Amino acid sequence: MDRRMRVFKALTLLMIIISPVIAFVAGADGPVIFQEALENDNATLFCDSTPDSNDDELMLLVWYKDNESIYSYDVRVGIEWCNSVFNASGRIIANMSASPTTFTISALRENDQALYHCRVEFLLSPTRNVGVNLSVTVLPSEPFFLDELGNTVINKTRPYYEGDTLVLSCLVIGGRPPPKISWYSGESLVDATDSITDIPNVRQNELFLPLSRDNADKLYCKATNTQLVPPQESSLWIELYLPANKVSIHWIRGSSNGALNAGMIAVAQCIAYGSHPIPDLIWYLDHKRLAPHTNQTWDGTLQAAVSQIQFTPNVADYQRILKCEAINPIMPPDRNSKSDVVTLNVTFAPLVEIVQLGDKQRNEIAELDSLHLKCQVKANPPVNKFMWYYNDADIKTGGIWGDNIHSHELIIEEVTRKHSGKYACAARNIIGETRADPINIIVLYPPECIKPAITLIKETLTCNVKGLPVPDTYFWHIHQPEYDSQHLTTGSASLSLDQLSGPFSDSINVSCEAENGIASQERSCTKIIKVGHLKPPQPQRCDLAFEYKEFQIRCIPVENATHYELSLWRLSTTNTSLVLDQKRSIEVGNSLALMQNANEQWLVRGELGLLKAGDEASAAACNRYGCSAALLLRPTETLLSAAVPPWWEFFTRRDMGISFGVVLLLIMFVCSTILAIRLVRRTRPKAQAPIIQVLQLDDVTRDYLSRTGDMHLHPSRSLRSNSSDYSDGAESPSLVDCHCTHTARDWVPPPDVTLTLQRESAV
Repeated sequence: MDRRMRVFKALTLLMIIISPVIAFVAGADGPVIFQEALENDNATLFCDSTPDSNDDELMLLVWYKDNESIYSYDVRVGIEWCNSVFNASGRIIANMSASPTTFTISALRENDQALYHCRVEFLLSPTRNVGVNLSVTVLPSEPFFLDELGNTVINKTRPYYEGDTLVLSCLVIGGRPPPKISWYSGESLVDATDSITDIPNVRQNELFLPLSRDNADKLYCKATNTQLVPPQESSLWIELYLPANKVSIHWIRGSSNGALNAGMIAVAQCIAYGSHPIPDLIWYLDHKRLAPHTNQTWDGTLQAAVSQIQFTPNVADYQRILKCEAINPIMPPDRNSKSDVVTLNVTFAPLVEIVQLGDKQRNEIAELDSLHLKCQVKANPPVNKFMWYYNDADIKTGGIWGDNIHSHELIIEEVTRKHSGKYACAARNIIGETRADPINIIVLYPPECIKPAITLIKETLTCNVKGLPVPDTYFWHIHQPEYDSQHLTTGSASLSLDQLSGPFSDSINVSCEAENGIASQERSCTKIIKVGHLKPPQPQRCDLAFEYKEFQIRCIPVENATHYELSLWRLSTTNTSLVLDQKRSIEVGNSLALMQNANEQWLVRGELGLLKAGDEASAAACNRYGCSAALLLRPTETLLSAAVPPWWEFFTRRDMGISFGVVLLLIMFVCSTILAIRLVRRTRPKAQAPIIQVLQLDDVTRDYLSRTGDMHLHPSRSLRSNSSDYSDGAESPSLVDCHCTHTARDWVPPPDVTLTLQRESAV
């Protein structure tokens, strides 16, 4: 067995070595299968590798491209080999377990088109060759169009008239094998004669098509070079201007066998077929244009323009000519129109109209006034019967209508609201019966309340009244306990509470009356309205904070609040009760009061100053309708301790800094002054001008001096300033010069003269 395997391996290696020089001859060496695939698609090649007998077995399978080996598989040793150049991108997938085996090439390219064949070697059976002629089809580009001038045409041709010749080219780029280009009009083949162009790799089919009403359809250009996929296709519309080829008038209302009844509405319809673009349909009556009475539409199902005209013929319209003309405004005047005419056949039935007699306005009458209606008729022959209708029902004799209802007049002495409605009269002659257009009689009455009399929705009061005409003036009366009454006049049934001056109680007594020009309202509409629900809700999310060296209260704004009331309560001196210390109001719109916190959430802020233990702060949301219940807050010990300033902060205060600076400057000034005086005393000479203290003597002193003896005998006792630098022996003026009489007695010390006025003067 080992020897046998060695022989097989040697034969296999030899066959692989000599295989490139062995040429496969299609048809001679084996069958050839023709296979087609698209570029960039996948192609699966099949090779029958099943032995003819059960005793035989597969030894080797080799795939060739144009006799160049590209893949092999040795079954015995399990060796698989691929051509590295052909399989550079891993496009080959071989499935040896399939029956028959498959060889798949993915991402096909143009150069993959070749004659492939597989060679199968068996242990006992002869070599088997199977050829596959693979054709790789390259699709052409999508067709595009050029006109006779070489301009690109997209979606729609330029405009043509009937009888013109359309010249259009359809071109495609590329394709292998060369594609076939065909023109189609709808589903019909028009031209299939394609040709090459001067541009390399471009083919075209030039179409010459005489245009008529029959071939003015959508054109298709199709290019194909394979049956694997549908043809490449592009289309465009032919813009062909056509006049109408048929115009017809027929009656759709008001005609009996072509006859029209005078005084009855008749509707004629004109249909114009085959015009492009949509024509203008114009009506004429005896050459007088009726354009203001036309109504034109487009019927896509009929591909026709449709116009209707509604009119009421009369005796003067007998034998008149009604004409409908379809005009294509884009086409030349000599071939742009077509028309149809009919002759009016008018029978003379009664012409009926209702009028209201008297000095009343048409259709309107005040309650309790009389109503007088008249049926005016023109008829030939004369009318032989009149009928009256109320809201399309016959008016019977008696009841609220009276007895004489078969004449041409209807009289109601005192009308009430139940007489409001549509009135009509009919007249009959031997031609027919005609009913007049109804007249809507409106009975006017003064305003009156309806339930609920007054409603409050959000912040708007509504006075619910009814009356004809609709009231245009409303009188409001607002009453509140302990407040002055308010009286307002409005032009509508609504009154906004913003128009009222506050403040508001929890409930207000509201009454209103309306006026509509007919009469004033007899009884006022009155209701007690609760407004307490318009107050804002109590703040629920508030806190105390110590910021910017003072306490602040911060609240998340509540809905419908315009301002907040903040209150601060302090313990009394006896610490037995809380006393209101301050109360303030903060507007929500205040930029200082409405700020954002770190979480970008709006807060209402208010300053409280410094708080102490036991103090309480409250916040209440308010608007013009009052304030909510207050939310009470008390600072915690942690917050109070955080608010206590450190000991060194006393020296950082502005006033303390100023005081400390002033003291320091004074000390420096005193010190510098003392130093300067000492320096001056050291440098000045001892002899200085004397300083004499001049005394202003009071009565006690004078009395003392008068009682003293000869003072000139005691010069050492003369008065001198303590600040004098003179010695006792120096000359000085004596008191003897005063020439005062005195009595000799024992010397008495002088009185205290330190309280006398004094000044210093240099001698």
